[in-house]
Amino acid sequence: MIGPEHVMGLAIGNELELLYLHGIRSSCIHELWEGGRLWRIFTRRVAEFDEMGFKDIPVTSVFTAAILDGHPFMEVRGKALVNSFLRQAAWKYRARYAFTFNVYPYFDPNLHMNPGSQDNCSHAMQRAICWDGPQCLGLAIMMAARQKMQLLTGRSDDLFWIGEIGWSSPRADALHTDMRGCQEFSSLMTFEKFYQGFLDWDLVLSGVRSPDHIFYFTLRDALNFGVQEFFGLLSSCESLGCKIASQDFTAEQCALQKSWSLTWRSWGFISLGLLVVLAMALTCIYVRCPILQRLLLCSDRERSLLRSHTAGGTSSSGSD
Repeated sequence: MIGPEHVMGLAIGNELELLYLHGIRSSCIHELWEGGRLWRIFTRRVAEFDEMGFKDIPVTSVFTAAILDGHPFMEVRGKALVNSFLRQAAWKYRARYAFTFNVYPYFDPNLHMNPGSQDNCSHAMQRAICWDGPQCLGLAIMMAARQKMQLLTGRSDDLFWIGEIGWSSPRADALHTDMRGCQEFSSLMTFEKFYQGFLDWDLVLSGVRSPDHIFYFTLRDALNFGVQEFFGLLSSCESLGCKIASQDFTAEQCALQKSWSLTWRSWGFISLGLLVVLAMALTCIYVRCPILQRLLLCSDRERSLLRSHTAGGTSSSGSD
C-alpha cells in the first residue's frame, strides 16, 4: 500500500544472538542457528517481499556489538552462528544487504570505576559519552564494525546502519556492569550530554567509511524482555515534555479530541452482528429446551394441557 519509494529497508530478526541469555530453550537456539531456521525464514520473507515489488529495497537482520567478539563475527555453537549467517547474506544479496548494529556504550562491560574508587567513574564516563574522536567508545565500536565487515566481504562500501544508540536515565534495570554503582553515570545531566554530542556529531569515522544511517534510541522509555529501561527522550506515551528541559519549561496541554461518531456502514455492521447473535441465542434455547419446542409445535389444546402440567396442576382428556 505505501510503495517501495516510502520503504527504507526490511529487517528480519532483532538481536537474535542474545536469545540464549533470556531463558530460551537450547533446542530452540539449536534449531535457529545450527538447524538453519533463521536463514530459511530470512530468505523466504525476502522472496515474499520481492514478489510485492520491493526487490530493490535493502534487507537486514539487526545484531548488537557483542557479535564483534569473533573472527570476524561471533560464531559459537549453542549460542549464535552469526558469522555464518552474515557470510550467506552478504554473498546472496551483495550490496543489497545492510549490516545493522545496535551500539550501546552505556552497557559496555569494559567500563570500570576510577582507580581506588567505589563510586567515581569520571574517566570511563567521559570515554563513553564523547563523540569527537576515535578514543570515544561509541565511535570506536562503529569503526571496528566497519573493519570486520570489510574482512568478511572484501568490500569497503557495504551498507552500514546503526539501528540503535542511546543512553539511559534513570539507571536501566538491565545495567549489570561496574557502572551500576556510579550515580553520575545514569544521571539526567549525563543523558543530556550524550544526546547533545549525538546531535552535534557529523557521522564521520576516522579511517573508514561512515555509517549510512543512524537511528537514536529512543522516543519513549520501554520494557526490554520485561526489564524496564529508560532510554526514552520522553518517559511515556502520556508525557508532554522531554526529559531534557530548562527549569522554567512548562509543556503545553494538548488534550486529544474524542469522537464517537460512527458511519452508516459501521452501524449496519453492528446491527447485522446483533441480529446474528440474537438468532444464534434463540436457536440454542430452542434446541436445548423441549418444553419450548412443544409449545411452538403443538395445538392450542395441547399447549393448554402442557401449561397445566408444568404449573403442577392436573387435567384429564376425553376419549376423542
